[in-house]
Amino acid sequence: MKKIYLLLLLALQTSAGYVLAQSVGINASGALPDPKAMLDVASTTSGLLIPRMTTAQRNAISTPTVGLQVFNLTTNTLDIYRGTTWESVGYSNPGNSVINVNSLSDLPAPVNGAITLVAGKIYSFSGTINIGANYINTNGAALRGNNPLADGVFSTVSGAVLRSTNAYVFLQNLVVVLGSAATAGYDFADATGTKTCIVVSANSVTQAPGLTSTAGVGQVSGFRTVMMLMNYFDANDGLKVTGNMGRFVCGYNMISSITPGKAGIELLAGLSTEEVDIANTHFIYSGTGQIGVKLASGATVGYGRLTSNMFQSVTTPISGFSGSTPGWEMQQNTGGIVNTRAQAFLYMNDNTTATGFGNTSNYYKILGNTTLIRSQKFTAANNQITYIGKSTISVQVTAVVGGKSPQAGADYSIVLAKNGTAIPTPAASMGSMLSGQGFQIVLTSDVEVSPGDYLEIGIRNNANTNNVVISDLQFRVSE
Repeated sequence: MKKIYLLLLLALQTSAGYVLAQSVGINASGALPDPKAMLDVASTTSGLLIPRMTTAQRNAISTPTVGLQVFNLTTNTLDIYRGTTWESVGYSNPGNSVINVNSLSDLPAPVNGAITLVAGKIYSFSGTINIGANYINTNGAALRGNNPLADGVFSTVSGAVLRSTNAYVFLQNLVVVLGSAATAGYDFADATGTKTCIVVSANSVTQAPGLTSTAGVGQVSGFRTVMMLMNYFDANDGLKVTGNMGRFVCGYNMISSITPGKAGIELLAGLSTEEVDIANTHFIYSGTGQIGVKLASGATVGYGRLTSNMFQSVTTPISGFSGSTPGWEMQQNTGGIVNTRAQAFLYMNDNTTATGFGNTSNYYKILGNTTLIRSQKFTAANNQITYIGKSTISVQVTAVVGGKSPQAGADYSIVLAKNGTAIPTPAASMGSMLSGQGFQIVLTSDVEVSPGDYLEIGIRNNANTNNVVISDLQFRVSE
């Protein structure tokens, strides 16, 4: 009996390890456990298997303890409960993060028409994958093709083919083929304002052969940053931009096939954004009645810029705004879009309203009804030009005043006034005039203006306080 007991004890020591004090060792060699470890498991042929479960099963654990570990079968990650949330700490091989899509079976199964991708994965498309009347929820995954002419998705879904809500969006070299009149390309939205939407490098939205009407390129809403670079959009309606957005950047794109009444890029009424930058984009249309870029009434844009865009056969290159719109700048665009330059020019002729003087020391605003010839970034009233731009600038001012001396010895000086206060230098003067003598005084100055500042021309009677009629005035301000 003693012999059997000793053999059993030896077997336990060899196969199961040792239990000494508060340390437990499990190994096949009989080695003692590390004294600093509560459990010391050693093997060169086997691993440690912890509880395995799906995300739903993990979330069903009631009041998990901090540090609790499970292996997540849904995401193939090691998950640890950190007190308030479960966090994945497992590392996946970069090679396993790429999912090659050669057919519909390589994508997750549709659920209620939605093919929901795995967040964090890269889906690499080969060929045009027909997903029928389903759509793809990108769900924070990246999508790319290898051949931008052929790799992508075909769908007849009602609505957008590619959709995303409150997740990062990244597309590259991917074609979306619209298969029905109700199908659109994109519907990407982020209400958190923390995500980015990057659609860059040879993506395209195009209509299926023979299809003349679709829901168009689609819509992007919200996001911290939206970047649309080097893409081709060939649909009868363009890209619509809306929501609370940090900035919208659109460059080196080609937009064509827009139908009458539609716009290649439309900034909707619900848009509120700090910046819009549209540059080097080609709007190539045929027919009449289309719009290049449309700014809807109610849209809020802090700063906007259109630079080096090409408008070919576009009836209305821009609609709802211009280079004079506060915050917007236009440079080197075709389509007859005037370059933005802060400027204003007003005048009056044959004025009969007299300007009075309270003393010979102060300058008084020249009175009379003036006519505005042109303005950009300025508004105008009688002998008053107000800056409505968004940033402080320096402008040159030229003023020419003319009239007739009401008496011999008349002596007048003119200056520029800013916000109702005369700027005493430089001043321009003319004196020692004969009674009835015609005179003309020219002033050139330079001044810095900030949003809301207004400029006027003031005159001083250096000889007495008699009134004078300034019959003619030319007042020009230019950046």
